Amino acid sequence: MSTSLVITGQEVNSTFLITELQLTDSEEFSSSKGVDTYSSPGWATLTVDERHSKSVDEQAEKLIGLLSRRKPALDALKEAGKSVKVDLAGIAEESGTGLLISPGVLAGLAELEVPVTFTTVRESGEDEEDPLAWLD
Repeated sequence: MSTSLVITGQEVNSTFLITELQLTDSEEFSSSKGVDTYSSPGWATLTVDERHSKSVDEQAEKLIGLLSRRKPALDALKEAGKSVKVDLAGIAEESGTGLLISPGVLAGLAELEVPVTFTTVRESGEDEEDPLAWLD
């Protein structure tokens, strides 16, 4: 399971994301285990993964904590034509598996005013595919 801010657009990469969100000098970002940036040409993510917590609520709370003070920067990215969203990604272990998210976390995500998407893959016995591979 991972929870990510995903930004797509021209000239987007990890350096761009860190600079635009003013994370360069953020002690909270630099000292957080399980919080990293990933990128390829045209996209970047700020991801909270299982090293931080296996709980989607705790991952989302960490991401909300990092982003809530940076809402003006998120708004500026959207105004500049970048696609900005939060993606919750993970493996569905069996048919009918549910993902429970607390109302407080949902409210925090809503306050960011960015779309929230869900990416799930099924465990198939084959090599696991990166849930963010669709960004390439």
